[in-house]
Amino acid sequence: MFNRKFAALVAAGAMALAACSSSSTPTPAASSGGGGGGATAAPSFVQAAGCTVGVSWNNYQEERWAKWDEPAIKAGLAAAGAKYISNDAKSSAATQTTNVANLISQGAKVLIVLAQDGTAIKTAVAAATQAGVPVIAYDRLIEDPSVFYITFDNVLVGKLQAAAVLKQVSKGNFAIIKGNKADANADFLRMGYVQAGIPDVGQSSADIKIVGETYTDNWTPSLAQTEMTQILTANNNKIDAVLSENDGMATGVSAALAAQGLKVPLSGQDGDKAALNRIALGTQTVDVWKDSRLLGTTAAQVAAQLCNGTKVDAVVGGGKFTTPGGNNVNSILLTPDPITKDNLQDVLAAGWISKADLCQGVTAGSVNGC
Repeated sequence: MFNRKFAALVAAGAMALAACSSSSTPTPAASSGGGGGGATAAPSFVQAAGCTVGVSWNNYQEERWAKWDEPAIKAGLAAAGAKYISNDAKSSAATQTTNVANLISQGAKVLIVLAQDGTAIKTAVAAATQAGVPVIAYDRLIEDPSVFYITFDNVLVGKLQAAAVLKQVSKGNFAIIKGNKADANADFLRMGYVQAGIPDVGQSSADIKIVGETYTDNWTPSLAQTEMTQILTANNNKIDAVLSENDGMATGVSAALAAQGLKVPLSGQDGDKAALNRIALGTQTVDVWKDSRLLGTTAAQVAAQLCNGTKVDAVVGGGKFTTPGGNNVNSILLTPDPITKDNLQDVLAAGWISKADLCQGVTAGSVNGC
């Protein structure tokens, strides 16, 4: 898997992206998703005065989109002199297809699409591309070589989740609660689990038995709770660890575990307030933090370049990513940070969460940051 580390700074209405790259040999588990190339120079701030950028959200009700991603995109576009418009598919792939067309009809010259279904959206993306409107696949893969893909390294996210859980429990019965089957990220995360030493789908090892594994429609917390309850019932509550692919689902899993009086290592990602509080309380082991402000800022900067006529293969900071479907897409992969009880102060120092929210119900001095 090819990793590129990026840092971004937005201050006094100016923005710069710094990019560096290093390569490593992909493991067999990750051989379907890799990449190469990438610029090493930091691009200058790009102006795109008068350009309209349309954002298609898959489900704006998800905590992070309104709180972190959208403000960062808006701020970046405003600094570039561009106009922001958006709509919300409310978890409907059919609605999102219509929404993309509506954004173009409103004058969008560049689209940022958070796909509800990476396959279903391909028709709309093809139509946009044919109309001369470049598309940024935001945080979720769209299997189309014409898109520019911006996300965190999701295989690495999965690897970090599993590594933290395995540090606590390396043997026993494991459950895996995966995200939406139509979202490629669910499988990228699962690939990361394998890289960390978790058995692949349908397999077990001498030390680890996967006693329950399921996809979860729309990454819905309540469905994750139901799934976890069913897995607990089927295994007489004999579960030693749970790999939940995001924080929202970890909330449902945590509720199911608590209902049975269980406390086992549990993973998540996204830096949700409730999840970080669970880290401090000791009921969640790791929360892989993807600073969405950086993701949104990066998307805005790339959109500004595309507004000016830059081709997707000439975007500064970009490299190639080979998708599971065999497409080579231009991309930027950002590096996530695993948050455990040992480095909770990192999210406090970054202003991601208040001390009051992080430390609610936590005994003072019991963990870093509280």
